[in-house]
Formats: sequence, C-alpha cells, structure tokens
Amino acid sequence: MNKIKIKIIARLILASFLASFLFPTISKAVEYNFGSEVNQELWQLNQDINEKRSTITELNKQIDVYKKNITAKQRELNSLSNQVATINESIAKINLEVATIELEKETAALQIENTNIKIQAKEKEISEQKAVIAEILRTVHREQQNTSLLEVLLMNNNFSDFIGEIKRMEDLQDTLLSRVEDLQKIKLSLTDEKKELEANQDELLVLAERLASKKESLSGQKIVKANLLEQTHGQEASYQALLEQARQEQQQLNSDIVYLEQTARERLNRQLEQQELNSDGFMWPVPSQIVTATFHDPDYPYRYIFEHPAIDIKAAQGTAIRAIDSGYVAKAKDGGQTGYSYIMLVHADGLSSVYGHVNVISVEEDQFISKGQIIGYSGGMPGTRGAGPFTTGPHLHLEVRLNGIPVNPLNYLP
Repeated sequence: MNKIKIKIIARLILASFLASFLFPTISKAVEYNFGSEVNQELWQLNQDINEKRSTITELNKQIDVYKKNITAKQRELNSLSNQVATINESIAKINLEVATIELEKETAALQIENTNIKIQAKEKEISEQKAVIAEILRTVHREQQNTSLLEVLLMNNNFSDFIGEIKRMEDLQDTLLSRVEDLQKIKLSLTDEKKELEANQDELLVLAERLASKKESLSGQKIVKANLLEQTHGQEASYQALLEQARQEQQQLNSDIVYLEQTARERLNRQLEQQELNSDGFMWPVPSQIVTATFHDPDYPYRYIFEHPAIDIKAAQGTAIRAIDSGYVAKAKDGGQTGYSYIMLVHADGLSSVYGHVNVISVEEDQFISKGQIIGYSGGMPGTRGAGPFTTGPHLHLEVRLNGIPVNPLNYLP
C-alpha cells in the first residue's frame, strides 16, 4: 500500500470517528424540524392567519347580504326614501369591502413573515451543517500527514473490518452530501414560496388601489346622500323632478350622439385624409388613472334609474381635460350653473368619447382637436357649474362609444 493510499485511509477513518459524534442521526429523513422558539412563532403566525381568513369569510358573507338587499331595493318603485335607503346599504357594503381588503393585505404580510422565518431557520441549519463538514475536512487535513499505516491497522481488528470501515465512511460521505442537498432543496422551495407570496403582495398593491377607489366611492356615496337631501329638502316631488331632469339629459345625450355621429364623422374622415393622421391609440384624459366608478358599476347609486355607461376617474376640481385621441367636437353642451355639461368628440374607426361634469369648456363644436389637446376643465363638485343634479363629488366622467354604443373605456385606454 503506497503512501497516498495510507493518507486516504487515515483521513476516512478519522472522519468516521469525528462524524460519529457530530452526526449521530445523519441518516434521518429531512423534515421541517425547527427549534421550539421558531415553532412557537410559526404556530402563532398560523393562528393569526387562520383567524384573519375566518374573519374575511364572515365579512364576505355580510357583503353578499348587503348586495342582495341593494338589488332588491333598487328594483322597487323609485322614491326618495328608497333611494336614501339604497345609498345607506351601499355605504355599509363598501365599508365592509374596505375592511376585507385591509385584512387580505394583513394576511398576505403574515404569510410572507411565516415563510421568511422558515427560510432563515433552514439557512442557519445549512450553515451549521457546512461548518461541521468543513471542520472535519480541516481536521483530517491536519492529521493525515501524521498517521502511519501501523496506526491505521491497529484501529481495526482485521482486514475485513478495515475494508468495512472504508465502505461505511464512503456511505457516510454520500449521506452528508445528500443531507446538504436536501436542505438546499428545502431552502429553494421556501424561497419559491416567498416569491409567490411576494407576487401575491404585488396583487395586493392593486387591491390597495382598489381600496383607494372604494374609499373614494364611499366618500362619493355620502356626498350623493347629503346632496340629494339638500336638493330635495326631503320632498318626494322634488326628487321626482330631479329624476325626470336626469332622464331627459341622458336621452338627449344619446340622441345627440346618434344624430351627430354621421355628420361629424364625415368631417373627421376628410380631415384625417388631408393631414394623413393615424391613430396610435387612446391616452388618459387626466393625470390620474384611479377609477372611482367602473363601467356599469354595481355600486352606482342610480343604476336602476339609468346605467353608468362610463368610468369615473379621480380628478380634482379644475383639472385640465385632454382629448384621448384626435377628432371633431361633435357637441359641447353647457348645462349652466345647475345642469350637466359635457363634451363629445368623434374619432376614427367608429369611436367617440364623452367627457362629463365639465366645469369649463375650452372648445367649440365642429372644431378639429388633436390628441392631448386641452378641451376643458373638470368639475363634479355638487352645486358647481356643469356638475348636474346627480354627482358623487369632483371627478371626470368618461364614456367611450363604438358606433354609438357605450363600451368599457378601460378596454381602449393604455
């Protein structure tokens, strides 16, 4: 047996003795076995997560009840008392939705914390295992040059035991490597879980935007209620007069769009041919992209009087409104101090846009407008010029129509 073989054998045998003390349970299957303190912390986190999930389930049940109540009330005969009751139900429902989204955010944060604790525990375990293996190798390296063949043979009763010891050490080394690989797999698995939860948290950022929209909607509902009671003085006759005014304005707007669509589109097509303009898509009409009321929004307080064929975009009173695309001004309706003011533009490809609750109109009918050009300034504050009798506070009402039929603007906006 040459000198190199002696050194290898000596290193294996010495490592065997060291490992018998350092790794007494090395062959045990890898498990999620954390320290007692970590286990207690994980248990408490899971308890908190389960409690929040249970609360979310209960809140969703309550929300469903309010939805059914609102639907039932909205289908009843229109009256002031019924409208106020519907608004109150909507306010209660939105409050619950706000609480639900906040709980979902908290739950996701707890899940991420839970996973982080597991990852840290496994990283520590991996580090400890690697440190032990490194210490074995360092010790063997120091001792291998001082171990003779005689010492190696004396440590075993016979040659068979000697060979068996070598085989056992080889198996032990394989087990050690397998142990580290298993721990690394667990770490990678937990890291993937963390990434997934962080992706969920990104989704919750979207929910946070919806939460802001819900709060805006909640504020709007309260304004609607206060404004409604102020305008009607609690009188049913006054409420019915306001409803009739709103219906007439809606019917007039629809009639104008159908009538003006043809003539305005002919002018537009000639203009587009002369200037060789090509549309590259719509743009947002105001800096904000926060939608406070969606297309055919189920929470729209007057949904069963007339649908909400638009989106409402958050915009402070007096915000500049820009044309979402080049086109002709088909209508610039000034409703005065108490009426509803709006601007209608006709675009290429059968599309048109309507901008409602306009406080200041800056264009004239039959005028050609370039994309991004300022056409007016937003309103919506109850009691202000152009806001109309039914408004939920400062915002921009944006409609997009295809061949005169309302379509969801979010399908066209970038």
